[in-house]
Amino acid sequence: MDTKRFQKQREYIQSLKSTSIVRFFVANKQIIGVILILIFLFLFGYYIALHPSIISEVLNINPLIGIVIFVLYFGVILTNFVIMYAVIKLRGRTLPAKNGLLLTMYSSVINFFGPLQSGPGIRAVYLKTKVGLRIRDYAYAMLFYYGAFAAINIALLFINTIWWLTLLGLAGAAILAIIATRLLKLASFGKFLLLVFVGTLIQIIFIIIIYGTELATIDPSSHLSITQIISYTASANLSLFVSLTPGGIGIREAFLIFSQSLHHIGLSSIVAAGVLDRALYIIFLLVIFVVSSSMHLRQTFAQKKQS
Repeated sequence: MDTKRFQKQREYIQSLKSTSIVRFFVANKQIIGVILILIFLFLFGYYIALHPSIISEVLNINPLIGIVIFVLYFGVILTNFVIMYAVIKLRGRTLPAKNGLLLTMYSSVINFFGPLQSGPGIRAVYLKTKVGLRIRDYAYAMLFYYGAFAAINIALLFINTIWWLTLLGLAGAAILAIIATRLLKLASFGKFLLLVFVGTLIQIIFIIIIYGTELATIDPSSHLSITQIISYTASANLSLFVSLTPGGIGIREAFLIFSQSLHHIGLSSIVAAGVLDRALYIIFLLVIFVVSSSMHLRQTFAQKKQS
């Protein structure tokens, strides 16, 4: 794909980078992240002190629930791999499936513990080194994924209150995607763009099931509707775009609290589900780190034997 097709997007993004507010956040992102974590920990500790039963609810979950959520999380990892594969193909490159899966697993671990959602940056550096894909070309191609992720979640945010707005938003997003494909002359890459969209949609469905399972686990008597869970998930997903803290700690909760009028899920459920989700996800990340490390070592030893 000719990189000139992305020239307008590059110029627009460069103009955004030059604004004073963006320069301020970039220059002070680490300090801002630390401040936000400290504020969240203080508020979280204060809330837990007032509602200590939340911790016991999290500790008493059925282990089978944890296993189910682990499987769903791995599904999210696979969708990230599929999306990355499609994006690489959009740029005319290829990557062995095993290497791509290992990269996705490693970067998922870094994405949680690192600042500012640093996983995509790790992927970009790796792809530049291994397949010669320039970082800026990967970044611009990833805009298709981020655009689809944002558009779908913004539309789903209103499904519990203004359902017709969700339908209108999804239809509008589809029309804009078709127009963008035509304007950028990307019709020949239609199957890869479709793969990005389908992978994004499946990813969101996995996350909806994860959050729905966690909410039902911490409060079985709540009887939340599917539209409430979808709206809740959409709000949590949108918080990823401004996550300045590891794992979006505090940022996700803030989004969920501010959007309570849309999903109508209580503060105690938001806090308890957040604790449960982070606890399970950290365990899951430790597991995939061990698995991916063993796979990498096995691959390294196999290459040495062949040489």
